[in-house]
Amino acid sequence: MNLRQLEVFLAVVETGSFSRAAEEVLLTQSTVSQHVAALENELGTRLFDRTGRGAELTDGGRLFRQHARKVLAECADLRLVMARFRGMEDPQLTVGASNIPANYLIPGMLPLLAIRHPGLVLRVVAGDSRDILGRLSAGEVALAVLGDRFDENEVNFIPLLSDQLPLVVGSGHPWQGRRSVELEELAAMPLVVREAGSGSGRAVEQALRKAGIDSTRLRIVAQLGSNEAVKQAVVGGFGAAFLSSLSVRRELAHGELSVVSVAGMNVERYFWLATRRERTLSPAAQAFIRLFEELYSVRVSSVGVPPDVPRTDRST
Repeated sequence: MNLRQLEVFLAVVETGSFSRAAEEVLLTQSTVSQHVAALENELGTRLFDRTGRGAELTDGGRLFRQHARKVLAECADLRLVMARFRGMEDPQLTVGASNIPANYLIPGMLPLLAIRHPGLVLRVVAGDSRDILGRLSAGEVALAVLGDRFDENEVNFIPLLSDQLPLVVGSGHPWQGRRSVELEELAAMPLVVREAGSGSGRAVEQALRKAGIDSTRLRIVAQLGSNEAVKQAVVGGFGAAFLSSLSVRRELAHGELSVVSVAGMNVERYFWLATRRERTLSPAAQAFIRLFEELYSVRVSSVGVPPDVPRTDRST
């Protein structure tokens, strides 16, 4: 059974004649008869009585007509839905993002997104990088912008932007006004850090290791679940923290925070676009990537992995 046979059957129903149905569907009368006969053979039921008045539906034919119309109506709806999907008339796009991209990169895209694609509804699922990677692998999000990269066979990682994570202190902190501190001073200073699994936290650990400092030597006084929580704690005078430069611009400009460099240590990480391998991105997802390229001057389609970009093994 196929859709063409259903269309031919309904043409016979509407016209009441095999010959007039043939004209309607641009087939020969014998071909129309073959289509109807094939349906009857498959169903094991006679659909029409051939009478002097034309083709009249049997009881089985009337039942079949009811469902055939539903099937063809659903197919018409399906074609319309897919046309709207291609044209992005009313699609929804679910994007995963770790803390910093969710709060400081993606919101900046919304005005242009509304202008270019007014029918597109963007839904952002935020979490730490490892959590969002799991959601991507499970198909819960179409793509993800992450602050960390993992060895994952089923996921493509494309570098987007670099991000510096300077050490910052609040007003009234003992280090306020100092331009730099030594590594040993850092180890003794109360620090506020992100939760395990965050990209920024792992970037700090890697930078400490590279500088020869064991992270277990640090005096960690609080571990908080978001960049904003860490920032507010430091603004309030509680400890020091390594925070994304994207997230502290306003506080630095208003004097609420100050940057203190750490001799021999530089904390930098990349934001990554993560997509599932061998999966076709929807038109909405492709439009999202194009806008990201335009706003942040990156080339997602052609950029390669820059040298010395740290990789994170999921087993560590």
